[in-house]
This record gives sequence, structure tokens and C-alpha cells, in this order.
Amino acid sequence: MIDDPVRQAQAFYGAGNFGRCLELAEQGLQARPDDPALLRLAGRCNLELDRLDQAMGQLRKLVQLSPDDAEAWHDLGEAAIEQGALPEAVEAFRQVVRLQPDDTTNLVDLGHALYDLGHADEAIKLGHVDEAIELLTRAVTLEPGQLGTLRSLVEMHLRLDRLQEARELSRQILHLRPDDVLAQTDNADLSLALGHLGDAVPAYGALRHLPGHEVYAYHGLIQCAIQQQRWRRALDLAVDTTRLDRFDVTTQLLAYVVAQLFGEEERPAPAWDELEASLTPERAEHRRLCVDALIS
Repeated sequence: MIDDPVRQAQAFYGAGNFGRCLELAEQGLQARPDDPALLRLAGRCNLELDRLDQAMGQLRKLVQLSPDDAEAWHDLGEAAIEQGALPEAVEAFRQVVRLQPDDTTNLVDLGHALYDLGHADEAIKLGHVDEAIELLTRAVTLEPGQLGTLRSLVEMHLRLDRLQEARELSRQILHLRPDDVLAQTDNADLSLALGHLGDAVPAYGALRHLPGHEVYAYHGLIQCAIQQQRWRRALDLAVDTTRLDRFDVTTQLLAYVVAQLFGEEERPAPAWDELEASLTPERAEHRRLCVDALIS
């Protein structure tokens, strides 16, 4: 009877013995090649065992036999992601969302697949990212407080240079997790970029007390003071920073502030455009380190 190998295979799958599960499923498929339960088990086991071509073939057949099976479409989408077949993954996850439109996990999976496809296909990336943002926004509306989804939305808005939207999302993350260093960094940098200096100053002030972030935060505070034309405050901050760091950006900031207060001496101070050109990659590198720390 085919029920016996199905039950046995399911038991091995649940125990994590994918090789034995696959063996039983494939034996069963020799007698019943269109059995959905066996195709599902075989496809999942092949995926777990990195036999992607076999997994894709079995899961494609499964969705043909069971086109309204959301779970089958989801398995196919995951296998397509693993194989790097992003267009097929997107279409599979679209079917999942069609069948389960209010499931936040499905919305997020489709959104991430579209975003990844946007990286791969530069010609139409903006449309993909816009749709991904719409899907993830729906997900956090249906289920507020999803930190991972909020972080993804920040990245997507930053990619489209939508700084105000990214800033608002970073502040939502801070509301949920006040000690989140990446969100604090985004809030500080985006507030500065958008001219919200009243928010940027306390954000950099909080970062200044975190080990490993002091110099970066001081540079942000100096830039805020310069934009406010609070030159004495900028000087005090620049002098404080030299106690921690004497590399080029810090010394150039100090020279620039001194020149504004007292005039240039024999050695001309750097132009502000040059300083900004040094601060921009520093901010990008600092953010990258924050992202890496979050992942590790």
C-alpha cells in the first residue's frame, strides 16, 4: 500500500533523515508518479540535499498537479531562490500571495524575491523595488513590530534615495528597540542629511557613548555644529576628538573650524567640499560595520 511509504517517509523527514526519506519517496513514486504527498517529500528532500535540479523538477510537477496548493508553490519558490532562478521564484511566490493574500510571511518572501530580482535586472529594478516596498509595507501593517521587515524597508528606501521614508522607519525601529545601533546610526545620518539637526545631535550624542563608535559620532556632532554655525561648539568637539583620533578627517575638521574662527594661517584649511567628500565614505563604512555586527 502506498500509505505506508508516505507515513514512513514523513517520519524520516521529521527526524531530519532526508536521505532515507528521499529513498522511500522515490520508491513510492515509481508506483504512483503523480502522488502529491510523495512529490512534496521528494522535492523537499532534494532541496535539503542540494540536489536542486531534481527538486525543481518534482516541485514543478507538484504545482501542475495541485495549482491551488500554496505550500507547494512556496516550496518551489524556495527551491528557485536556491538555484538562482529569481524570475521563477517571483512567479511562484506571486501564486502563494494570490492564494494567501494576508499571510505576512508570504508577502515578505515575495517582496525579498522582487528586491533580489531588482538587483539582478538593472533595466527594471525600480519597478521591482517599488513593488517590494509595497508588499513589505503591507506586511508590517498587518503585523506591526516586525524588526526584520522594517530593516528591509529601510534598505529598500535607501536604495531609491528616499531618505525621509528611511528615516521614519529607522525611528520606528528605535521605538521598538531603543538600543539598536544600526537604527540609531540611520536616524543620526538621515536626520543630518535632511537638516533635522535637532534630532541628529542627540542621536550622535547617544552613539558617542558606545565603544567603537565614538570618533564617528564626534564627526557627526562637529558637522551638525558647523551647519548650525556654532563655531565655538565645533571647536570644542574637534579638540575633544583629537584626544581619541589624530587621523586625516579629524585633523582636517579641526583645521577647517579653526580657520572659520581665527582665519587661515600659513597652511590653508581644507575646503568644505573636500571634507564632505571624506565624511561620506566614512558614513558608508560605519553603516556597513553596523550591518555586519547585526548579522554576525
